[in-house]
Amino acid sequence: MKYGKEVIELMACYPGRDFKMEEIVRSVASESIIGSQRTAVRQSVLRVLQGLIENGSVLRRPTRPGVRNAALYRWKSAT
Repeated sequence: MKYGKEVIELMACYPGRDFKMEEIVRSVASESIIGSQRTAVRQSVLRVLQGLIENGSVLRRPTRPGVRNAALYRWKSAT
């Protein structure tokens, strides 16, 4: 998966930290991308996160009930 390595490296370094989608996208993408490119990166990162959630490596926690795009993602620690 595109950006899979970058997402895993970022989140695995901080197993107890909550990440917003915006923070993950900003970390894996260069600063010089424009709107449509940012959307493509966000979709790719979302696919990676969905795979990691299904795998059990990442937890997804909604910040506000009923709001689809307000979620925090956390790497599951081994302990």
